[in-house]
Formats: sequence, C-alpha cells, structure tokens
Amino acid sequence: MDERELLDGVASLVRPGGPELVCGWGGHGAGHVCLAVSGAVDLPALVERFSRRYGQLRNLVMGGYADPKVGEQTGLPLLAPFDDGELVEMRAWACGHRWIGCGAVCGGQVVVVVAERDAPPADEPADEPAEEVVRVASPRTRRDDRRTWVRRLTGLAGWEPLGLSVDWAAAEEELGVPLPADYKELVAAFGGGVFSDDTVSFLGRSTNVSFDLITQWRAGLSVGRGTTVGPYEEYAPGGKGVVTWGCTEWADEYCWLLDAERPGHCPVLARSHDPGPWYRYDDMSTSEFLYRVLADADFQPFGIARYELGVTFVPGSHGDGAEAL
Repeated sequence: MDERELLDGVASLVRPGGPELVCGWGGHGAGHVCLAVSGAVDLPALVERFSRRYGQLRNLVMGGYADPKVGEQTGLPLLAPFDDGELVEMRAWACGHRWIGCGAVCGGQVVVVVAERDAPPADEPADEPAEEVVRVASPRTRRDDRRTWVRRLTGLAGWEPLGLSVDWAAAEEELGVPLPADYKELVAAFGGGVFSDDTVSFLGRSTNVSFDLITQWRAGLSVGRGTTVGPYEEYAPGGKGVVTWGCTEWADEYCWLLDAERPGHCPVLARSHDPGPWYRYDDMSTSEFLYRVLADADFQPFGIARYELGVTFVPGSHGDGAEAL
C-alpha cells in the first residue's frame, strides 16, 4: 500500500463498528492486522501524518530498544506480532477501542499495525468515574438563522451543493421519527462523505453504504450492539436511543438522541474517543455542530480547526448526483 492507501486502510479499521481484527500474515492470528507497506513509503512522513490525524504519539521502540514500561494499557498489543529484536522503531496512537502502530523492522521495512485496545491508557485516572452526560449551553442563535449553517458549511468547504432528492418519507417511516430539517438540507447538499482530509465522516444518503445513515443504523441493530457507553442505547423504532450521523478517524462520535414519544426533538449528542462523558447540545442544530467542529478551534473538546487540516469535502460515492435516493 502507498501512503494514501495506508491512511484509508487504517481509517476503516479504527472507525466505530470497524471489522474484526484478524491478521492474514503467516503465523499471525486474531487481535491485530498488519498492513502491507510499499517500499516507497517514507516513515517520518507517515508518522507525521498519523500524528496530525490521531494526536499525541507514544514511543514504544526506538533504535531497536523497547520501552521496558510498555504494557497492555500503553500499546503492548502492537509489539506482540513481532519477534524479540525484530523491531527497530514503533510509534503508537490510541484511537478509541484500537491501537495504531507505525514503525520499521530490521532491514528498514516500514510496518503499520492496528491492534485491539481493551483499556484506557494508564495515565487516565481509573478511580474517578466520569460524569455520564454534560449538558452544554449553546451559543445564542436566532431560530430563523439556524438553516443558514448549511450554506456556511458549503461555503467553508468550497462545495457546490449536489441537489440530491431523497425519499425521506420512507426513511422516517422506518425510523418511526422525523429527522432534523437542517440535516436533510445537509444531505441534499453533500450526500455523504468525508470532510477535512478524510478526518470527519458524515453519514447522509449515499450509494456507498459506509456513508449511508439508514444502512449503518440498520447494521447497528442487526448486530445487537445494545447499550452504549453511558446511559444510552442504540435507537430502535418506538423507543429512545442514539443514532450516529458522524464520526472522526480517532473515533469521536456525533449522534442524535431520538425519542419516539417526542418526535421532532433531536438533541445532538457527542462523545470523545477517550473515556469520558456524553456532551448534549439541546439547542444546537446538526449543521451548526458540524460547522463548529470544522471551523471553530475553541469548540472543545470536538473542534478540529486547531489541527490546521483545512476544510474540504470528498463524497463517499463520486457517482452521487442529483438522482433520487
């Protein structure tokens, strides 16, 4: 794989609901995946790219010497596939329920590994339970201005709206609740795809099932995920729970709290990839939340503008046009 293929491959493995990790390399088993790396890939450049996307790295192996303090909670699963003395370098990033490793073996071959991450890092206090839900007071926004956030997003991304026609009646009948009006406008403009150098995934309606909200919601129900972290469950028709409409490569999740007994009330819920609370935005629309994630460096803990990735959009299916979905 070249650098772009590696970045895409890792993103698919660490995304919430990603595939089971079973390595196809000889002698390797479950719990991790080793990705083939082209000899043309530059290790320092790849480490920089991963750091921009996934944050602070950990040095597990440097100059052929492994950090003796490395344990299960600090990246040891990334070292397990390799024999003693085989690794020359290994850097690690924590991403939700998985580790990402990037390094080199004897002879200089670059290696990239994704492994299971069952516990938070050791420097995160385990004896202080996090608050389950934090209610966030949204900046004052005139109610008649809310739908202008979609136009701000298209301008921010330099994106020409697709003008998709979507059969929302069928989708909402299946869900049993209406979806936010500004979200439907977002979908008409963008379909589904990724913002900011493949960092933020937006689930709308797309011929690519990875970016189709209804397809992904059905998949979540079919595997019976049940209760999520915190007080919420996956939404099922007639009930109350979360539906995910976006996520980041480092496994932040953007959702709504839907309630069949309160149709039309769709507060935004979001949580970080590291253990912590849900953040609930009762008075912020979907499009305003997404705009602030992309453009507002002070929108903590979710704003990504501080990483200086730029704001672009790539549709999940380049075939998306103005056809009906």
